Amino acid sequence: MEIKNLSATPVEIIIDCFLKSFQNYFVTLPTDHQYWKDRFHNVKVDWSLSFGAFENEKLVGFIINGIDVHNGKLTAYNTGTGVLPEFRGRRLVDKMYEQAFPEFKKNGIEKCLLEVIVENTPAKKVYQRIGFSITRNLRSFSGEISNTSEAIKPELTTYSEVLQTGLYDSESYCWESRAEAVKMAEELTKSYLVRDVKQNVEGYFTLGQAGNIIQLEEKDGNYSALLNSVGTLEENVKLKNVASDRNKLISELENRGFKNTVNQHEMELLLS
Repeated sequence: MEIKNLSATPVEIIIDCFLKSFQNYFVTLPTDHQYWKDRFHNVKVDWSLSFGAFENEKLVGFIINGIDVHNGKLTAYNTGTGVLPEFRGRRLVDKMYEQAFPEFKKNGIEKCLLEVIVENTPAKKVYQRIGFSITRNLRSFSGEISNTSEAIKPELTTYSEVLQTGLYDSESYCWESRAEAVKMAEELTKSYLVRDVKQNVEGYFTLGQAGNIIQLEEKDGNYSALLNSVGTLEENVKLKNVASDRNKLISELENRGFKNTVNQHEMELLLS
């Protein structure tokens, strides 16, 4: 078994291994290769700092890392770890991280970050064995927004203007929903301001594709009015990885009958 970085491995081979590794997973993943190419680009994957396990030159396991600053620390974000079923039980994830850690430190990376589904006990045990700790819980929701006839119409804007409102809170969002990720994929998103009768900004939201609410912030915590504004544009919506301490938002979603679709732990490992 050889462990090496993925810089020389064609992305199509990586995606094929990725999809085979996640067959019969807790959630159904998209199979379109272009989706994964776009996702890897948007989370800033660095293939020279992503690692694979190779058996006779065949890719059988991988750790795919996006590299960027997260809450002030240069971070390696694990956007996907997998091992083909017939090669599990060999501690390949441990071995890949053993290879990765010296390279991370050499490149000034201070922290490793990942998300794991709460029910995925085997994966959690592996990450904890390697040295990761659970830092917070994330909840995902889907539901329908109805009765929006009285809602305030949102105002289409740029994400740069959203940031100028000062409402964005970096602590509220996971890696794929933070400001840097939205900027990377701005051509695939639309941002809106919601104003009161005096034209003061009360909140904003950013929508991705297929009704995904990527960011949602309200000045006074009145998420009911803000969600109603979203509903003038999208009736069926999804919110991925809502930090579990966003109590007002989660309470509003639950009151509206939104379904809690999946829960994850965010896990970190500090390198310095």
